[in-house]
Amino acid sequence: MGSVLARDRIVRTTVEQERERLRTFIGRMEHRYECSSSDMERAVAAGDMRETAEVARWLTALHFLHDLTAPGGMTGTPTSSTG
Repeated sequence: MGSVLARDRIVRTTVEQERERLRTFIGRMEHRYECSSSDMERAVAAGDMRETAEVARWLTALHFLHDLTAPGGMTGTPTSSTG
């Protein structure tokens, strides 16, 4: 029998679609943990909250969103992501 290789599916999105995806994810995390992203950043930095894989993903998404919305950041250019 031949083996089946896992293949990433490439999804082409605009920067605005990626921003919306990130905002949705961040909003869900804030709801789940019942705190704002800035409060979570402070708690992790102070050592009051453990940076689990889930929290790290949340904060990484937050920083990526900030990079996309910062002046001089990407604007309207299509991006590729796996999904």
